[in-house]
Amino acid sequence: MKASLSRWYDRLFAAVYDPLLARTEKETLAPLRARLLDGVGGTILDIGSGTGSNRPFLDRPENRTVFLDRSFAMMRKGVEKGLGARGFPVIGSASALPFADESFDAIVVTLVLCSVDDPEASLLEIRRTLKRNGSLFLMEHVLSESPSVAALQKMATPVWKVLAAGCHLDRTTGDQVRHLFSEEQSFSQTIGGLPFHIGIYRKKL
Repeated sequence: MKASLSRWYDRLFAAVYDPLLARTEKETLAPLRARLLDGVGGTILDIGSGTGSNRPFLDRPENRTVFLDRSFAMMRKGVEKGLGARGFPVIGSASALPFADESFDAIVVTLVLCSVDDPEASLLEIRRTLKRNGSLFLMEHVLSESPSVAALQKMATPVWKVLAAGCHLDRTTGDQVRHLFSEEQSFSQTIGGLPFHIGIYRKKL
């Protein structure tokens, strides 16, 4: 995608993201975020913060949160909604995090690894920048264990990733995470026919 077209699409996607997901966010995703992020604290990195959907669950006086996104248009929307009130907005990529080793007590990744160019590189960067006893808080849609649903996900992904800013419907994110992190707790939920994996992990030492 040419740079000018990419910037145009980036602005369009940022403009329609919140209205399109408003009902799903309110009724389904926000309760899952609240459950996942209950008690998260310390120095936090929210990767793929977008327009700030995680901010209400991280916004505690004792927390120091860095909000990172690769999209300037999405970040601008987030800042307009208050990302800078108790945090530090940063433009950057999950696959090359601009932070020192072991910088964060907690790293939050929700609906992000489906869209990154290199999931493995991103997970290695998360592991590198997470403190020794830190936790990864994860929520991602994943490839279904049902053969028929998985087949539909694989068929739809080539078109869907063009329409939805690189989002892949067929990634096995849960399996990838378990190679580098130890699972503390997790649960699954189906949303709109898609299986979601939600969990808390610690990095393997």
